[in-house]
Amino acid sequence: MTVTGTTPLSAVAAAADTQGPVVVTDVSAADLAGITKEVARAPGARLADMFADGTDPVMLRLVWALDSDQRYLITQTPIDTDDYPALSDIAPAAFVEECEIYEQFGVRPVGGKPLNRVAIPPPLGQGDIDLPRLGRAPAELPQDVHAPHVVGGQAFEFPFGPVRQVGVESLYYGLVTSGEEVVDLYMFTWHKHRGLEWRTQGKTPAQALFHVERAEGLGAVANGWAFASAAEAALGIEPSAPAQRCRAIALELERLYNHAAAIAALCQACGLAVGRAAAEIALEQLHRLNAAVFGHRYLFGVVDIGGAVVTPDTQALRAGLPDAYGELRRGGEALLATNSFVDRLEATGTVTEEAARRLGLVGPVARASGVAVDTRLDHCYGPYPGQLRLPAGQPGGDALARLKVMLDEVAASVSLVNALLDPVGLEQVGGSDLPGRSGPRSNTSGCEHSANTPVRTRPGRPTGRSGLGWAESSRGESLAWVELDSDGLIRRARLRPAAVRNWRGFDDACRSQNVFTDIPIIEASFWLTVAGLAR
Repeated sequence: MTVTGTTPLSAVAAAADTQGPVVVTDVSAADLAGITKEVARAPGARLADMFADGTDPVMLRLVWALDSDQRYLITQTPIDTDDYPALSDIAPAAFVEECEIYEQFGVRPVGGKPLNRVAIPPPLGQGDIDLPRLGRAPAELPQDVHAPHVVGGQAFEFPFGPVRQVGVESLYYGLVTSGEEVVDLYMFTWHKHRGLEWRTQGKTPAQALFHVERAEGLGAVANGWAFASAAEAALGIEPSAPAQRCRAIALELERLYNHAAAIAALCQACGLAVGRAAAEIALEQLHRLNAAVFGHRYLFGVVDIGGAVVTPDTQALRAGLPDAYGELRRGGEALLATNSFVDRLEATGTVTEEAARRLGLVGPVARASGVAVDTRLDHCYGPYPGQLRLPAGQPGGDALARLKVMLDEVAASVSLVNALLDPVGLEQVGGSDLPGRSGPRSNTSGCEHSANTPVRTRPGRPTGRSGLGWAESSRGESLAWVELDSDGLIRRARLRPAAVRNWRGFDDACRSQNVFTDIPIIEASFWLTVAGLAR
């Protein structure tokens, strides 16, 4: 629903009786800074996303997660000049989005602060590279800038990347040091840019899912679910309960294999070959389980608009999950009993609770810093309400705390999968509820739905031509916003994987009195993707 009030919080209060999880309110450019301050100070509020669309004027949208109220608040502000208030001065979590908006739409915060490149590569000669944009190009090209540093009279920058090693994403680190300690770190992420939001324009939501699942290959289910939910909100439809359980089972399997891969990467970063081998055995078992249950090792092609594409093979799931989990659990227990391993993680890459809240971090990174944010609890969706029991997190904020959070979540995900298998009829959800295992992805348009896709009004969600969707990925909250035109085609799609939020915390973690050899450990404990940021 859309509510226009004197302030966003009054809009939320006015919408309370509707029990809807998304409230949209209009805010003028003159009021934007003051209202942003008001919402930022509200208990349980965090800036979840900021994005733009259009060119004349540019429409600036801020998505606030009001976790204590179990709602999302969207403020929308038309910007008909070349600038707007510097919102990252109020909510530091907005800085990356300010950079993205300048790259894609040519409007920038007032004050002239340096804005770094996020997705558009630097010019090779005279002028910028002619890449498609969502809006208009900025008047002046953004720069790869960073503050000069002097430590004890001098410091130098150690370049690392973008080519780092086989199988690792392209990423450039600039490590500022006066010897061995990392004083500062800055990153260039534009090597991974594929223009995915631009590529979705003019497509049906079902067609766009191909690109959405590839925003980051290790988050196909979570990002696909968030996007599908946004499209379903715009269309006023809701998947059936069996389809929601199908999505949730796939999402928890995605969480399991990602945590196993992160643990293997931690062991590799610490030079622990035996531990790495044990984690990779569990990882391979989980990949094979994914293929047996859903037909794809990385769980591509599970989510569809209005439902799901495949029915899980629950017999294979019940048979294979205990062995894979047992392998991972035994490996995790052995790692926590290995003093040399624990010593490398303890006090490494620390993110304080204050920093996690200030930067709006999500997922295991936030929970390991004592910030208990989880959309499965705070913004209940799908089949989760009423049966969810999740670990509370850890207070340490270091790599060891992040490892413990992942191990706790592995156990919770296994319990959740078993609970999702309990509802009567899950094994019989083919036919009228879901397409069969061998069926292709539904080729529905934005306004038409196949016979086996349940269609009904979604109560309390926006039933216009735009909608917000979310899911809790292995890295944290994944968001998507979709606006459709009169033909049911995508006019604007916004994809915001958890990596967009959590890379900001990685910077802080690397500056927390660490040395060069700590950086791979910190990166593995965050387990982010560059593709999710520079999509």
